[in-house]
Amino acid sequence: MPCANELFGLLRLLSVGLAYLTGAPDNPARQRDLAEAWQVLSPCAETASFDGAWTMSLRDNGTAIVNSDRHAQRLQGRWELVDAGKHAYRIDVLAFGNDFVVVPTAAGCVLGSGTLSKVDLRQSWFSHGSRDGGDLVASTADPRVRTK
Repeated sequence: MPCANELFGLLRLLSVGLAYLTGAPDNPARQRDLAEAWQVLSPCAETASFDGAWTMSLRDNGTAIVNSDRHAQRLQGRWELVDAGKHAYRIDVLAFGNDFVVVPTAAGCVLGSGTLSKVDLRQSWFSHGSRDGGDLVASTADPRVRTK
């Protein structure tokens, strides 16, 4: 059945490509909404999966690219704003489609899979900015908790 699975994957890829090419034409209102959504999403432009096997790059034009050196795969898809007030986004790539919430952190951000009150960390994406070799950064709003 390997041929059938490969054929099914190829058909999925073709259908996504056709849907992308025949999508609605860009208009000024859509471009403005995309730019505003990007302002919130941009800190999460470069993220890694929970297990580190995948990286995801988001672009200001609404594209999403997922790579895995371990699995020798590169997948392309789209992101869109679902709810501006909740900072919720949908990211659709051939291998997966899910809703995410942007969670700012002291070290970058997390694209949490689900809602802010219920995030599945195993399906989430984490910013992976370069560290300068210094101490880890921690912060808290609780005055009883002390950090070094």
